[in-house]
Amino acid sequence: MEPAKPATLERTLQLTQLRDWCMQRLSTLSLEWRMGDARALTAEHLEALEVVDAHRTLWMTIEQDD
Repeated sequence: MEPAKPATLERTLQLTQLRDWCMQRLSTLSLEWRMGDARALTAEHLEALEVVDAHRTLWMTIEQDD
């Protein structure tokens, strides 16, 4: 297996941080008995919660119009 490129490592870190935020938010929602919101968040981010894979995630660059 070849070493990961810096961009891939950065993207993996970003996805890991997103997953961690989602898990923290799910925990907070569950503790507040907001189960509908927790289910909606899980459904929206299920792929990111299951597997952190920078190669399978769609990345977009947003360019500003001048």
